[in-house]
Amino acid sequence: MSLFSPFFNYISFLKSVKSSNLKKIVFFSESRNYRNYLKDLIEILDVQPEITVFYITSDVKDTENISDNIKPIYIGSGFFRALLFSLIKCEMVIMTLTDLGNHEIKRSKYCKNYVYIFHSLVSTHKCYTQSAFKNYDIILSNGEYQKKELEYAEKIFNYKKKKIFNTGYLYLQELQKNKKNLINKNTILFAPSWNSSKNNLFDDYADKIIGKLLEKNQKTVLRTHPETLIRSNKNLKIIKEKYSSNKNFRLNTDLRNLEFLNESSILITDNGGMALEYLIIQRKPVLYIEYNEKIHNKFFDKLNLETFEDRVKSDIGTTISVKDLDEIDFFLKETQNNFNKNFHKMDDLLIEFGVITDNQIRNQKETILKLLLSI
Repeated sequence: MSLFSPFFNYISFLKSVKSSNLKKIVFFSESRNYRNYLKDLIEILDVQPEITVFYITSDVKDTENISDNIKPIYIGSGFFRALLFSLIKCEMVIMTLTDLGNHEIKRSKYCKNYVYIFHSLVSTHKCYTQSAFKNYDIILSNGEYQKKELEYAEKIFNYKKKKIFNTGYLYLQELQKNKKNLINKNTILFAPSWNSSKNNLFDDYADKIIGKLLEKNQKTVLRTHPETLIRSNKNLKIIKEKYSSNKNFRLNTDLRNLEFLNESSILITDNGGMALEYLIIQRKPVLYIEYNEKIHNKFFDKLNLETFEDRVKSDIGTTISVKDLDEIDFFLKETQNNFNKNFHKMDDLLIEFGVITDNQIRNQKETILKLLLSI
């Protein structure tokens, strides 16, 4: 793809929008790894005769057609992306990008509605900034807990009221569809979350954790967060060079490949939505490594609201400090034991927090369609 592709694609997109007399809905994906979170919604809307669906991406590798009607429009991440979003004319933009209007991508006065869809099951008031959802008109929440959190933030910070609909975490269906009950081979899945802090688990301890696991001949899969590929590429390269020749080590950078979930017997992470997805769908144990807790909302302590992820972590997971890494083999056994004793609490937690599960989501698709068409 040439250097001028974003410019030509920008012009082509403007012409396509202008030539269509139908209701125009635009999806935006930061990278191909975020496509899975949008896919179900795109498929619901794509077959509607009164709608034209566009899919804009910042990832040059996100080239696979979504359907016969929808071809990805690569716009890059610089000037033309900012220009496109500032002038875009459509009924609706749907994306997983937080902090709309706070950074490069701004709202367009020619777009009627901005819709946010979550790419994680975590609560809204800890891992995200205070104003992460402030500039959206509509939010498709994963359950009652997120709706309550967002409405509480509107009240506390005097934000404009949004339309918040409990539609469920559509990505759960993709995870459930790809689940296979394999007889696992003692494979450890290590999936550190992304943390904008200078000190994060991947940069500071990934090398040590992988090394300790491989010392014990543990089959180990490192699954990177999309932001890790962008912001920690240097450290990732060091790990690849150091361990790629080890037959027990594998690296997974493509989140669309879900086989590593099926093959693993336990997840090691620090926090984030990956652990929740793993527990709900795979129903396997999680070992949390506590390090530089991921708090991006400076008002989190003052809000005095329990998060879904912290409750699951305390009730079902096993937590250790980075000081305990030399004994990680022992704690992996403890994690399995604790999981066997406590996992029965999971279904009660889903009910308590009002999380919309996979079975409920199947019945939601028609409701979501009617909802979006009525806006």
